[in-house]
Amino acid sequence: MKHIADPETRRRLLRLAWQGTGAAIALAAMPGVAATGPRPRLGRDPFTLGIAAGDPDPQGAVLWTRLAPDPLNGGGMPSRAIPVRWFVAEDPSMRRLVQRGVAAAVPELAHSVHVEVTGLRPGRDYYYRFACDGGEESAVGHFRTAPLPDAQLQQLRLALCTCQAWNSGYYPVLADIARSDVDLVLHAGDYLYEYSPLQNARGSTLDAQRFSGETLSLERYRDQYALYKLDPDLQAAHAAHAFAVIWDDHEVQNDYSGIHPEKSDVPTEDFIVRRAAAYRAFYEHLPMRSTPTGNGGLRVHRRLRYGDLAQLTLLDCRQFRPANPCGVGESARCGAALDPRMSMLGVGQEAWFAQSMAAAAGTRWNVVVQQLLMAQLRLEQGTPRERFWNDAWDGYPAARKRLLQAMQAGGQGNAIVLGGDWHSTFVNDLKLDFDAADAAVIATEFIAPAISSGGDDTPYGPYYGPSFPHNPHIRYFDGDRRGWWKLQLNRQTVDAELRFADSVLRRDAEVRTAARFQVSHGRPGAVPV
Repeated sequence: MKHIADPETRRRLLRLAWQGTGAAIALAAMPGVAATGPRPRLGRDPFTLGIAAGDPDPQGAVLWTRLAPDPLNGGGMPSRAIPVRWFVAEDPSMRRLVQRGVAAAVPELAHSVHVEVTGLRPGRDYYYRFACDGGEESAVGHFRTAPLPDAQLQQLRLALCTCQAWNSGYYPVLADIARSDVDLVLHAGDYLYEYSPLQNARGSTLDAQRFSGETLSLERYRDQYALYKLDPDLQAAHAAHAFAVIWDDHEVQNDYSGIHPEKSDVPTEDFIVRRAAAYRAFYEHLPMRSTPTGNGGLRVHRRLRYGDLAQLTLLDCRQFRPANPCGVGESARCGAALDPRMSMLGVGQEAWFAQSMAAAAGTRWNVVVQQLLMAQLRLEQGTPRERFWNDAWDGYPAARKRLLQAMQAGGQGNAIVLGGDWHSTFVNDLKLDFDAADAAVIATEFIAPAISSGGDDTPYGPYYGPSFPHNPHIRYFDGDRRGWWKLQLNRQTVDAELRFADSVLRRDAEVRTAARFQVSHGRPGAVPV
């Protein structure tokens, strides 16, 4: 990153990172707001980046779009607010309208729109679309509201996916999710990768001036998101289902921690400015209920409730953590990692998590959605080269133990942990002491394979395979294939179906069921079925 030498310049850029967006977010979310000036006729399709719904609750959801008739060249919009009409209906033909309004697509948010719809009925299917006053209309999208918190829900179907590097290939996994009947898609991060997409497995030619080098600026993050959002299968998945998205590292920079960049030669102040730009672009391109926080931050940890069947607690394992105590990459475990003051989530989020676990006591299933591998993965046990991957929870073992203790405090044996990041598939038993064979299982962990990251290569199977005999709590592993988990939560069981794509080098590749597991309420630990 180019060094910003003047401290006052750094402070000014950080202020500018979210300047005006508080008012812009409020304006864009208010029904009935119309921008002044003549009605624009944009001339080209302004809805090139699709539509999306997210974070459903019993009364509605967040509806999203971004106007971008020239998506890979900054968007191609005038530098003023544009009125965007939105509609919610009970039928896909959009004839039985139940809500409608006008929102403002403002330049401060790259002409994105976030409409927080309320007043709908719980546990119902709804359809939505956007339109501009020039006559342009978006596609029709679908979402399903959550039931009331005290509703006795019998079933909840979730999709779990992660890691969708555009460079690595196509998204047959997302096409499969779009065709599936699920209530909610959980995306565990790495929605975007910061690397240059000029060389890619898709054979696409891009503007070298706009897309060369690593993504650093707000303008480039916006272009990078636009490139990803143009994919038709990503658009289809968003149009078919509501999403709940959290971030991991690549939305900013590989393996960063809090305000600490991966490489120590980058000034912290410079990295904070870059991170603020990345966080702003993340919000601009996703359907989420969130607002800016201090230091250029953005709150993404939150809870979603599905009747008395499930509480979903979504965590942020990036923004608040200190630098990895044992360093970047693999290493032997150091004493600093065992310091009880060391936190992956930060003090505030840890306290909020403990409250969330208490709030989940009345639900059948307590689902924790986070970015990383929570189970211990001890590499080459019993040799001088024994080591751990520090970027995951293995780098923060004291913090992991506190998290598992908070889950255990519920005492129902109903905790399910979901994650991603590894471009691999895991099914794990989670324990307070992974080195004790007789330690009780606290929760079951499902780690999703990548949507596309890694392509059709075999990056991790041969590398990690020899270590698994030394990690008996890892019940299943596949490091070679791309796919997703389909999870069905019932009153007595969680049924998990693992689906792998034959290839990500073809858009039309088949996606097939590879394995099935079941977790019984009150008996943590997944068994193959």
